[in-house]
Amino acid sequence: MTSILTWIAAIILLGIVILVHELGHFWSARSVGIKVLSFGIGFGPKLFTWTGKDGVKYVIRLLPLGGYNRYFGEDSNEGDHKDAFHNQPVGKRAFSTFAGPFMNFVTAVVAFFLLFCAFGVPYSVPEIGSMTAGYPAQEAGLLVGDKFVSVNGEEVRDVEHVSIAIRQSADEPVELTIDRNGNLIDVVVVPRMDADLGYARIWITYAQEAQRYGAWDSVKLAFQNTWLSIAGTFDFLRGLVTRGEGVNDVAGPIGTLQVVVNETQSGGLRSYIGLLAMISISLGFFNMLPIPGLDGSRLLFLLVEKIRGKRIDPNKEGMIHLIGIGLLLLLMLPIYIRDIVRLF
Repeated sequence: MTSILTWIAAIILLGIVILVHELGHFWSARSVGIKVLSFGIGFGPKLFTWTGKDGVKYVIRLLPLGGYNRYFGEDSNEGDHKDAFHNQPVGKRAFSTFAGPFMNFVTAVVAFFLLFCAFGVPYSVPEIGSMTAGYPAQEAGLLVGDKFVSVNGEEVRDVEHVSIAIRQSADEPVELTIDRNGNLIDVVVVPRMDADLGYARIWITYAQEAQRYGAWDSVKLAFQNTWLSIAGTFDFLRGLVTRGEGVNDVAGPIGTLQVVVNETQSGGLRSYIGLLAMISISLGFFNMLPIPGLDGSRLLFLLVEKIRGKRIDPNKEGMIHLIGIGLLLLLMLPIYIRDIVRLF
């Protein structure tokens, strides 16, 4: 896939994740009778705008870096109307607020299901998938497609068996028997120490095969991996906040696009779908944090309203959300700058 097409695919992926999130808010609100006035995706110049038969104004903008739903009653001149958003029962508002992140988690489950069912789980086999010219494997006469039969006289059990023998034999000969198109050939290769990695190599990568699963097993694995990914995201955030671990791994929208481009170019469609799952989980998890301006904070305000029996002053709540978004953007500014620097 060419670079420009990969960038377009990356932008589409980010747009899908955001679109699903906003559609979760949109569909859930309408399903419980909350009136939606407008639905928008992206920032920047308008690409498309139209008013549907349902009376909703739809807007698509150039950069798919966010989205919104505007409900009836959010403006001050509509707030006293009985159908206004804030006059709806707390349960309905909480349902529509939670549905955005929830749909991101659903997207992850669907993406993982496709990976397990259609692509399978890749695993390495004791066969040369590629090699680097000018290094021990090529110098010894090995070829792509050679299958390892024995190493130092022992029958090869798996990839790890071959790897350990090579790693522990810096500048020492390793006797290999390989299967080349049905013919057994003895080869002696001398691994070299890789100073960067700290162990000996012959500069090859192993071929990969994939184990596909049936529909039911894929469903179970999809839910398991979604849950494990959510737990892993929580552990990452905890390490980031308490110990500063992983600061350099945090990326904004531009950095995320760059990751999608790089991984898609190297791993193809399978990597693309895997990233769709992981980015969906990240967005859903991030929005559930109790940070003013995010869905998690809005749910927290709704919980307080339910407990005290009356709504928090809308002006104060709005100001808290506005300040929270401002502080969040300020904290993210260094990350945005770093992503731009890395890009160029």
